[in-house]
Amino acid sequence: MAYECKVYDKNGKLKKILRESQLTKSSDEFFNQRSTKKASSFINNLKEPANDIKKGTKFYNKTCVVCQKEFHPRHPNSKYCSHECQKTLYLAKKKKGNPG
Repeated sequence: MAYECKVYDKNGKLKKILRESQLTKSSDEFFNQRSTKKASSFINNLKEPANDIKKGTKFYNKTCVVCQKEFHPRHPNSKYCSHECQKTLYLAKKKKGNPG
């Protein structure tokens, strides 16, 4: 793996680019400086975010009460595939005179 290290002067201008093949004893002095050690230890201490591997699914597919289409519910008690289906059933019940 090829590593590059960019060296800047105090004004922020690029002085040189060190590649892994160009490392010498003088380069080792650079890597032994206090600020470089702090930066490299900080980078080495960074950890990959933990990936939560979900085993299986939380809820299994259900069939909508109104349109009879199969859907994946967001909650375990979901009956409708969409708000439109929920609204359709609500308005139909309201029209018949059945509460709620």
